[in-house]
This record gives sequence, C-alpha cells and structure tokens, in this order.
Amino acid sequence: MKKKTSSSIRSQIFIYFMFTTSIILIIMGLVLYSNFSNVLEEEITSSTNMIINKSGSQLDRYIDSIKGLSVSLADNVNTCTLFDDNHTHIDFKKDKRELEFLINTIINGNKDIESITLVGQDGLVISTDSNLSMEVSEDMMAMAWYQDAIGNKMPVLTSARMNEFSMDKDTWVISLSREIKSDCQENIGVLLIDMNYAVIEEILDDLHLGNEGYTYIINSDNELVYHKDFKYFTDQEKLEQLLLVDQSTNQYIFRYPFIHANWTLVGVASLDSLHSIQQDLIVALIIVGLFMFLIALGSSIVFSRRVVSPLKKLERAMEQVDQGNLNQTVIVKGSKEAESLATYYTNMMIKIKKLLTEIKEKEMVLRSSELQVLYSQINPHFLYNTLDTILWAAEFKDSEKVIDLTKALATFFRLSLHGGSEITTINEEIEHVKQYLFIQKQRYQDKLTYEIKTDDTLLAIKIPKLILQPIVENSIYHGIKELVGIGKITITVTKKNKDILFTITDNGVGFDVTKKHGDSSSLKLGGVGLSNIDKRLKLYYGNDYGVTVISEKNKETTVILTITPTYISS
Repeated sequence: MKKKTSSSIRSQIFIYFMFTTSIILIIMGLVLYSNFSNVLEEEITSSTNMIINKSGSQLDRYIDSIKGLSVSLADNVNTCTLFDDNHTHIDFKKDKRELEFLINTIINGNKDIESITLVGQDGLVISTDSNLSMEVSEDMMAMAWYQDAIGNKMPVLTSARMNEFSMDKDTWVISLSREIKSDCQENIGVLLIDMNYAVIEEILDDLHLGNEGYTYIINSDNELVYHKDFKYFTDQEKLEQLLLVDQSTNQYIFRYPFIHANWTLVGVASLDSLHSIQQDLIVALIIVGLFMFLIALGSSIVFSRRVVSPLKKLERAMEQVDQGNLNQTVIVKGSKEAESLATYYTNMMIKIKKLLTEIKEKEMVLRSSELQVLYSQINPHFLYNTLDTILWAAEFKDSEKVIDLTKALATFFRLSLHGGSEITTINEEIEHVKQYLFIQKQRYQDKLTYEIKTDDTLLAIKIPKLILQPIVENSIYHGIKELVGIGKITITVTKKNKDILFTITDNGVGFDVTKKHGDSSSLKLGGVGLSNIDKRLKLYYGNDYGVTVISEKNKETTVILTITPTYISS
C-alpha cells in the first residue's frame, strides 16, 4: 500500500489562509451586495414614487387651476345675464360680445386650452371653436351629455364634441364642465373647457421608469385617460391587462390619486437603473475582491515564509547532522516559538556532541579492554605451546632451533604490544602473522605450510592490529589440525577498487557456515571469535566493512577481511 505524502507546513498555511480569506471575501461580498442592493432599491423606489407624485401633483394643480378658471367664468355677471334673460334684454349683443372677448382673452392667455364653449339650456351656444359641431335643441336637459356635464362627471377624454371617438391623437382633448346657474340657483347652461391632450403628454412623457417602465391615467369608471401607446385605447385585452396592473400590490407599481379629478396616475417601474447599478456593484465587488485576494495571497506567502523559514534552517541543519556534521549552529529570527526551538536544538546538539564524545571515550576504553583481554587469552595458550616446543628443541640440543624460536617469539610479542597502541601498519601486521606461522611451523613440521602474498604499495597503510593472527590461528586449530595430510594457509593482501582485501584461505576440513558452533554463531579460538574482529572492523570503517566467511564441510575455508584505506590516527 502506498504511503500518503503529507503536505508541507507552508502549503497547509497557504491553503488554510487562502481558504479562510476566500470564505470571508465571499461572505463580505454577499452581505455588501445585499445591503447595497436593498438601500439602492429603497432609494430608487422612493425616488420613483416621488417623481410619480410630483408629476401627478403638477397635473392635478393644473386641473385645479382650470377648474378655478371655470368657476370664475361660470359665475361671471355677463355669463349669468346673457343666459338667464333668454336673449330678450336690450344689451344682449353687447353682453355676448363682451363674453366672447373674455373667453378669447382667456384662451390667448393660456395656450393649453383648446376651446371654451358655453351652452345654454335653451340651445344658445357661444364657443371659440369655429369647427364645433354639436347637436342642440330648445331643451338641452334632454341631452345625455348635458346631464353628465351638470353632474360634473368631467374632466373626461374626448376627441370631438358629440361625435364618434377618433384615434387621431391630435384631436384629443380633456373636457372639463361647470354648471351655469341663475341667481335662483337654477340651471341656465353649462360651461365646457377643452384642454389640449398634449398637456398630459408633456408632463408625463419625461418620466423615466426604466426601459420597460410606463405610466397611464385611469378614471373611476376604469376608462383609460392617458397612455403613451394609443393601442391600449382600442384593444380591450390590453386594457384588461392594465386593469390587472392597477389592482396589483407589486412594490414597483406607484399610484397617485388626483384630488381635483376622478383620476389615478399609475406608474410601473422596471428598475433598469437598479439592475444596472447592481451589475456595476457586482463588477466593483469582484474587482475589490480580487484586489483583496491578491493582497491576502501576498500576505500568506510572506507569513508562511516567515513561519517556515526558521524550520527550513533547522531542517537543513538536521540534514547536515544526518550526514555526520555535528558542528551546526542555527541562528533563527522570527517568532518566539521558532527562536525557542532553535535554542533547544542548539542545546540538544551540544549535549549530543558531549554524549558522543563520552561514548567514543568509553568505546576506546572498551576496545582497549577487549584488546587486553585478547592479549591475555592468546598469550598464555600460545606461550605455553611455544615454550613447550623450545623445551623440546633444547632437550634434543638443537640450539639453532631454540635461538630461531626465541627470536620469533620475541618479535611476535613486540609486534603484539607495539607500545600499547591499538593501531599498526599492514606491513607490521603481516610481519606479526609471519612470526606466528614460523613458530607454528616448528611445532607442526611438515603438516603445515603457508604462503603470504602482499601488494608492496599497501604496506604503509594503518589498520587496527591483531586482525590476521586470530583468523590464522582459527584456521590451524579448526581446519588443518583435523586434516589428514598436509595443510596449507595462504594469505593475500590486494586492492579492489577503493577497498583493501585480506584473504586467508586454508585447505582444512571446513565447516557449515549456516550452523552454529558451540555457544556462539561463529568459530572461536580461546574465547576470541571472528565476530570480535568483525565488530572491531565495523566500528572503525562502518557497517559496509568487516569479515566474510566462505566454507563448506570437508572443503577449504576462506575468510575475507574488507577495509578501506582511510587514514587512522594512532
């Protein structure tokens, strides 16, 4: 199963920082957008409502002014006199001329008034409209429109007096009526003032309610008075849609009920400006959000670098320690925790170096003790056998042999002790084992032969001492001694690539290297085994070096010691 790789602290800080920042920016953006949209919507709604009220109020005041004008004209003395005397008084023509002059003066002073018409109960008509076509009779009370005028059901939209309604908008007028009464408060006529339809258009056309917005005026009888699209006046289906709008409670529908007319101004806003501002707001929030995100990105990089940089320094120092360089000093500037960690690391390295020094000193003492044990184990055994051989030669009065053995034994012990040092050279180690083999040759005579081959270029290299003699002794006592026939030991010193190989081969009885021998996993001689030499070599050169044994039962045995020509101080 593949092991999951953990992300770095810097990556985690960066990811968490950016994730948190993104969430905050999104929440802030949504809150700001919602609040701004609500404020803008309220502002635009309030502004639109104010515009509708202002336009409706302006039109309402205009109608009120016309009504005031109609009151003044209906209550004028000349008007009452002219229509009350039934045309019989002497100054009728003069009064008529004066009244006509008055209404012409009013029209000339107010360009929005299309015409002024006075109709008496007996059919008398005075009008500024020369093209007026009106059905009259001696009893106007029988006329429906006359009754409506008396009932004050106006202002109403009309196109031509008493004719069929025309779709020619240029002929449309808003008619306002006023009853003319005598001094006895009896009906003697009606006053009709026709206002130009363009008055409403001029006031309402400038209203801006969005691309889809519109306004219209409807009276209490659900009759359309104004709409920019004249199709609504003829299409019943469209008119019904307007009536549904008028009954709607939508917050974007604004109403102004007229005070001086039975009208209602309705404005339907599409709020395109709100949507446009909302889109601009979204763009602005995105730009600001991206800007803040970039700032947060830069801040997270700086912050994560500031947090991780001390740890990186510590990591690099630990890598150096892992490679064996313990002289690492880490100076960290940053957070209190990082500085404290660096201090702990430095203190720890000081303690580790101190402990390693103590361990090294203890190991040196231990190696020295082991070596002394080695001497003490070898010397009595070997010395006893050698002295026994010298005694035997002396009994046979072989003085030359006694002298040679004595010299060899002296040289052997001199090289073994070597001034108490644990280090020797390859040359001295070979000389040491030569003296040992010479002495053993004198004891075993023709049963033992030996051969030593060395590379003269390697003789000056320093090595731990007493690494060959125990192995040669092991070959004699466990290999050749039990052999029927002549035994031979071959020692070679060669260089292979960068390493040096000591090869000791004997043609003895061999053994099965997979089986244990005695109470140890390796062969022993006088309590000193191959494992002791292997441990010493690994201690000096590392785990890649040491002792290798190649052997089979009833066949030769080869022991290879592998070292590297690294300088060893004595």
